[in-house]
Amino acid sequence: MNTGLPNALRASLALALAFALAVLSSFVQREGPELESYGNLCGPAGNENCYKPALKGGFPFAYLFDSPGVSVERQLSFGEDTRHPMALVLDTAIYWAAVLLVFWFANRESTSAKQGADRGEA
Repeated sequence: MNTGLPNALRASLALALAFALAVLSSFVQREGPELESYGNLCGPAGNENCYKPALKGGFPFAYLFDSPGVSVERQLSFGEDTRHPMALVLDTAIYWAAVLLVFWFANRESTSAKQGADRGEA
């Protein structure tokens, strides 16, 4: 009798692992093409904004963006920088699908190996 509990636990574990992978993907950092103002002492007269490519983190979708003037410049932090929750949700969903696919393949391989052993195959 299958109560579905193992599948629910497997899906919950996959979701927790996917969220952890999505959060860790903030270490995948890149710059631009968006520009951010990092000061106002640029230009010939020294009174124009200074623009640099924005630092952002997250993979495949960037969800953490550096906030110049608020946080340590060119360093991402969950507490100080701008977060885009929908991009984090999308990253988590992609990682969740990938983890479930890995679980499915692992379960399929173990089932086929068990059936082979039951039949006396090597």
